[in-house]
Amino acid sequence: MIPILLDTDIGTDVDDAIALTLLLASPELDLRAVTSVSGDVRLRARIAKKLLTLAGRTGIPVAAGVAEPVLRQRRFLWLGHEGRGIVDGDESLPLAEAHGVDVLIDTVMRERPHVVAIGPLTNLAVAIMKTPTILEAIPHLTVMGGAFGVRDDATVPMVDYNLGSDPEAALVVLSAGIPTTLVPLDVTWKVRLKEAELARLRTATSPLVQVVCNAMEIWWPLHRAVFAGQGAYPHDVVAFLHDPLTVAAVFHRSFLTMTERRLRAQIRDGLFQFVDDEAGAQFEVVEDVDAPAFVEFLIDRIQRFG
Repeated sequence: MIPILLDTDIGTDVDDAIALTLLLASPELDLRAVTSVSGDVRLRARIAKKLLTLAGRTGIPVAAGVAEPVLRQRRFLWLGHEGRGIVDGDESLPLAEAHGVDVLIDTVMRERPHVVAIGPLTNLAVAIMKTPTILEAIPHLTVMGGAFGVRDDATVPMVDYNLGSDPEAALVVLSAGIPTTLVPLDVTWKVRLKEAELARLRTATSPLVQVVCNAMEIWWPLHRAVFAGQGAYPHDVVAFLHDPLTVAAVFHRSFLTMTERRLRAQIRDGLFQFVDDEAGAQFEVVEDVDAPAFVEFLIDRIQRFG
């Protein structure tokens, strides 16, 4: 089993919740801690704790991390629906007393987990600045982020949210020399869950899976409304699977095409970007995905969970 620390902005896009469900449903992975980042980090942490509780995994510590980008010059996305259908306002969901950055540092230093980051990299950046020796204790980092311009779909955004929402944090983390796998937006954009597949997931007996299915139905109309000007999506899509694919990249790669690239992280005109550079650090990058195969894998794992 691979020990995992999950750093997440769970609660806005439903894909974080699906990713957490896949992680819990995969016996290859051993979740040691969850840290939340961006906006109302306490509510995000409570969402994660509720999902863990529904899965019977109440012993996993969940901690609220950093709420704002490191330079506080931007604002993270917050739409107002976060927690709807998952967390009741007065529900008792005990979180770790320590700050999320301290939980991240402590967990990494003691347990040497594989770190999976599926939100802005702010917690990790602050952890590195606070305790630089953490760099030697992270065996591997898998990040949902990056956009490399492979555009066979005109609707793919040019900049991904996770790295673009706090570019200074991304620069700190991705210039630090941690062995890193990147799961970029132009690949994750290809993996989508549709209404017919949601109906298949509805046959699961797990309370966790049912709540996540509800969350998909809440999220998708909001996604269409918020991103209406950025391209038309098939009418039957209920979720993009950015973060679940990132979790799968840790342990199950039969549907992935991987490559090695030497990259340099930089900020240009306020935007984070990677540039190819022979003198840059070597990154493992997901280059392509067999989307139908991954979706079938995801459904199989989640449908049988619990």
